[in-house]
Amino acid sequence: MKQYIIALGLGMVLFLGGCGSQEAIDTYSFGQKVINVGQSEVIVDSPFDFGQLDRIVANDKGQPLTIYAGLDKNYGVYVSATQASTGAPLPTLEEGTKLAQQELAKELGQAGAKAQWTQEAVQVDGVNAVKSSMAAGSNGQTIRFTQYTFINKGVLWNIRYSYSDQSPQGEDINQRVNGHIQVTKKEG
Repeated sequence: MKQYIIALGLGMVLFLGGCGSQEAIDTYSFGQKVINVGQSEVIVDSPFDFGQLDRIVANDKGQPLTIYAGLDKNYGVYVSATQASTGAPLPTLEEGTKLAQQELAKELGQAGAKAQWTQEAVQVDGVNAVKSSMAAGSNGQTIRFTQYTFINKGVLWNIRYSYSDQSPQGEDINQRVNGHIQVTKKEG
């Protein structure tokens, strides 16, 4: 799992060769990914289809953790959903945000340790959330990360987008999908 998270960030640096000047709309098949975890469901806009990395695994506290991710040479989408478990309640929104930031910084190593997060309180489809942003440098490039953290129906969601400043298509994609998240409000 750690190797894939690293690939979502700094790994894009290795795949940037051959980026054309075409607009993203000409190259990508934009759509939405519906993700159900527990009683919560989110719909995430994306430039490509992406899938679940593993079956449900557990984090360090034994809480069920579901991870979805997708990556190409221009853009990365990462979604994690954590559920409470017996004896391990979900962290608060603020704690969940900080834990996700620390985990990414740890995965990025020295580049992540030097990067500073900015954050602001936002609404994601009517749900209180924290939007966090940072830029990490590596090999003369800057990778930009934006993450939305929120809790819905007993699930802590972290939805992260990433792209390199060296990729005009990545920036175009980011403008089209970043933060376009729907939280399904069904009964029950």
